[in-house]
Amino acid sequence: MALFKRQQWWLAALMGLTLSGCSIFGDDEEPKFAELQPIQQQVHPRVLWDGDAGDGIGDYYSKLSLAIDYGKVFAADREGIVKAMDKKTGEQIWQVDLHDLYKIGVEYDRGFFGNLFAPTEPARISGGLTVSYETLFLGTENGEVVALNTNDGSLKWHTEVGNEVTAKPAVGEGKVVVHTSAGRVFALNAETGEELWRYDGSLPPLTLRGVSAPAVEAGGAIIGDSSGRAMVLIMENGQQAWSARVGMPSGASELERLSDIDATPVIRGSIVYMVAYNGDLVALDLRSGQVRWRREYSSFEDLTVTENAIYLTNDQSHVFKVTREGGNELWSSAELFGRELTAPVEFGNYVVVGDFEGYLHWFDQDSGKLVGRMDIGGDGIYAHPVVDDNVLYVQTRDGDVVAITQD
Repeated sequence: MALFKRQQWWLAALMGLTLSGCSIFGDDEEPKFAELQPIQQQVHPRVLWDGDAGDGIGDYYSKLSLAIDYGKVFAADREGIVKAMDKKTGEQIWQVDLHDLYKIGVEYDRGFFGNLFAPTEPARISGGLTVSYETLFLGTENGEVVALNTNDGSLKWHTEVGNEVTAKPAVGEGKVVVHTSAGRVFALNAETGEELWRYDGSLPPLTLRGVSAPAVEAGGAIIGDSSGRAMVLIMENGQQAWSARVGMPSGASELERLSDIDATPVIRGSIVYMVAYNGDLVALDLRSGQVRWRREYSSFEDLTVTENAIYLTNDQSHVFKVTREGGNELWSSAELFGRELTAPVEFGNYVVVGDFEGYLHWFDQDSGKLVGRMDIGGDGIYAHPVVDDNVLYVQTRDGDVVAITQD
């Protein structure tokens, strides 16, 4: 397993065991993950079309996921293939290789390009994808932010930020905001890629592999950092407006004190919802950072926040529904424990998650009962599905892209 890679190899191994559903116990101890049990199928999903996004991400940790806009599904693989497909038919509209784009009219010279990867090296796309301003923005583990034209895939610009970009960029107010693995936050001009400001955040000795993607709203960039704190940076100049504690480090060792915020903040009205590993699910006032309520949940997956509820998957692959007002738990399900579930998404009257074996699972929104299952394979589902116009789109580890509807 290569799901978590950090400074110390032993941490990578241990976190892989802890978070990936593997067990350090013998055969006579608790099972490593839930075996799928027969269910009464009440949902009847069917595939509208399927395609591919290169070779996918393999066994690497990645937050690379689909983006949908302008009638297109945008997908990419780790090596550098980026593709646009018609969202109704799956027909390929364009496909580019980042290496080829960089070579057009450019002579590779390390003195000019600094740390840009050579054409023979993988692009290592991991942070992305985000679509806005008719532009597809993505980040790479090589420390680059790339902007492509959504109409034909042509390169608009690429900017080196010097640190891994493992979370998707956020776009708003003419800026692209990226949060790097070193804790730095950059704001780039969305048209040119020029750096406008940067914020140097702190980084604890040990962290999880990923970082939280930013969210942009009301003149601020909302960030969750690797020490368990939420903050708002003023979009105009990068100055910190407020910070608040989400994760609560505790325990005797650095490992026990991990409290990363890896989930993207969700903004609804004047409230920001955030969750931390070894921390809490919190509702914060957007303008002041004041905690409205706090509940004990540990997660590194994104939240789904609807009109009245919040759905989340915790670090043990239990699924929960809680109220937006007060965070009171409405139901929980541990039926799929240890199956490395994705973040849940709302799909019609159901909530859908994917797992490490390539199954999609449907939960009834009201009761939390498992009512549907679909096997799409693809060596497992690592990123949460995306729902657009009553169609669910999902990307697998080996690069399959599948569009699904339900009767």
